[in-house]
Amino acid sequence: MYTFIFMSSRKNSVRQFAINRGHVSFFLALIFVLFLAPIAGLSYGRFQKQQRTLFEQQLQANTTKEIEQITEEKRQAELALADVKKEMKSIRRVAENIREALGILGQGGGDSRITWIPEVPEEQVDPQQEDTSVSPETSAPEAPAPLTPSILKAEIQSVYDYISEYQNQVDEYPSILPVKLQQESGEKYAFWYSSGFGWRTHPFTGKREFHQGLDIKTRLGLPVIAAANGVVSQIEQNGYFGKTVEIDHEAPQFKTLYAHLDNYADGLKVRQTVMRGQIIGYVGNTGRSTGAHLHYGIYDKRKEQWVNPYAYIFDLKPTLSP
Repeated sequence: MYTFIFMSSRKNSVRQFAINRGHVSFFLALIFVLFLAPIAGLSYGRFQKQQRTLFEQQLQANTTKEIEQITEEKRQAELALADVKKEMKSIRRVAENIREALGILGQGGGDSRITWIPEVPEEQVDPQQEDTSVSPETSAPEAPAPLTPSILKAEIQSVYDYISEYQNQVDEYPSILPVKLQQESGEKYAFWYSSGFGWRTHPFTGKREFHQGLDIKTRLGLPVIAAANGVVSQIEQNGYFGKTVEIDHEAPQFKTLYAHLDNYADGLKVRQTVMRGQIIGYVGNTGRSTGAHLHYGIYDKRKEQWVNPYAYIFDLKPTLSP
C-alpha cells in the first residue's frame, strides 16, 4: 500500500490518498504504453530504415561491381573479336592472292582446279586392320590442334608460296601466240599458219628442207610479243631471217626466236628482262621472205634441238585469212 498526502496552503487542509501496489504498477505500465512505447517504436523504425539503406547501398555497390565486370568482359570480347576480324582480313587477302594466281595459271589452259587431298596414314587405310575396341591400357590418340586463324593463314600462305613459285615457272613456258591481234582500238586482226614445222619445199630454192619453226601470216606491222617471261639474249639482222630477236627462258631451258621483223620495240636491248605479252617488235618482211609474216621458233636447250611451236600454243586457233 502506498499513501499520498496533499496539503493546501490556502485552506490549510490536508488530503490523503491510499493506493495499493497494483494500481501503481498499472499506472506505470500505462505511462510506458502512452509515452515510452511510441519512442521505442520510432527508434526501431529508424533502425530498420538505416538497415534498409545500408542493404540498398550494398546492393547498388554489388550491382555496380557486376556492371563494371560485365563491361570489362565485353571490352575484352570486343578486342578479341577485333583481332579475329584482323586475322580474317589478312587471310582473305592471302586467299585473294591465291585466286589471282589460279586465274593467271588458268589463262589459255582451260579450267584450272587444285584438289587438296589430306594424307592418310597407312595404318588407317586398311579397315581390316582397324581396331575399334577401347583398351584401358592404350591411351587415346591426341586430339589435333585447333585450327586458329594464325594456323589457317600459315597454311594458306604456304600454298600461295608454292603456287607463286609454280606460276613463275609456268610463265617462262612459251604458251601463247606471239602476235598481238587485238588492238587498242578494239579491232582484231586475223592470222593463219602459212608454213608449219617439219619437212617442206623451200619457197625460194624449191628443194625439200626441214622447216625449224612456224610461219604466222598476218597483217604487216602488228605487234610481236614475247611468248613467255625471259631475258633477251640476241638482237641481230642477217640475210636469211632479217631482223630477229632471241629470248632465253631459264626454267624450261628454252629459247624462242622471232624473225623477219619489220622493226624492234623502242628501247629493246640484250640482257633485258621481258614479260609474257610484252611487245618486242613488229611483223615484217625482212630477210628471205615471200610476204609479211612472223617466223616463230622454239629451241629446247636440253635436247639441243628445235621443237614444234604449235604444240605450245594454247590460247588461239588460226583463222582462214588475214
